[in-house]
Amino acid sequence: MNRTIILRMDYLHFIKKYQRYEKRHSNIAAHISPAFRCKEGDKVVVGQCRPLSKTVRFNVLKVIPAGASSGKGFVAN
Repeated sequence: MNRTIILRMDYLHFIKKYQRYEKRHSNIAAHISPAFRCKEGDKVVVGQCRPLSKTVRFNVLKVIPAGASSGKGFVAN
């Protein structure tokens, strides 16, 4: 697992009995090329590929640094 990162995907699961949502997560192992520099907290785009090992079935296609998110946020003037 030298060039492997673990992605955590958070999602909501609906419980029909209680008409509520609960938080769940799943971990995905992805291979990262030596050309990419990735730190904890960065967002990545992954694509499915052939099995590279027992658990790795995804490749990292793009790394979006944590500070460079283009979403809505506070902008100081």
